[in-house]
Amino acid sequence: MPDPRDTSTMIEGRVVYSATDAVRVAFRRGPGEPFALGVTNGRSGRHRLTYADGAIVWVESTPAAHTILERGDGTALGVITRADTSTAVGATAGTLFHFVPDREAVSADLFRLRVLDRMGRDFAHLDVVRTAAGWATGRSADEHWESHLWWDRSGPVLPVPILGTRLLVRHRPDRDERDVLLAACVDITLGLRPYVAEMM
Repeated sequence: MPDPRDTSTMIEGRVVYSATDAVRVAFRRGPGEPFALGVTNGRSGRHRLTYADGAIVWVESTPAAHTILERGDGTALGVITRADTSTAVGATAGTLFHFVPDREAVSADLFRLRVLDRMGRDFAHLDVVRTAAGWATGRSADEHWESHLWWDRSGPVLPVPILGTRLLVRHRPDRDERDVLLAACVDITLGLRPYVAEMM
């Protein structure tokens, strides 16, 4: 049986509206029910990421261009510092990720970012979708990255500036990596936080 970390994966986080008109982000690895939901708790800059198994990550943006990440029990997960590029630092593991612009960083339909690991190697691609057409703008996959054809469907036009995110991760992330990456997606989508200068 192959090591699951040797398998690339794609995670889409699409903005949806609930019956109460609250904005949420539904994260899926494929068709079917979401495995996680990002919601705002009604307090500016504070959002909750809840997994299907009940695990919670709090995502809190501060005025000082920091996003503080905590688990549901209050345990520190990490901090993301936002500037012209952004860096995620784990509570115990040091630097986890650098968020930098891709070669084609900006289009009318999406922003494109590269997520680098602590050694500066490609860990993931992150698309921040701005228009419904952005969902159909795919990436070329090489021999190391999976291609998921179902992701090429567009979505409805919504009255929000960011429609969601699409993460293509080179290796299946561990729990901390996954939580930090999805927390960043919540921060970008619900918090409207720029992670590279091109998004400002």
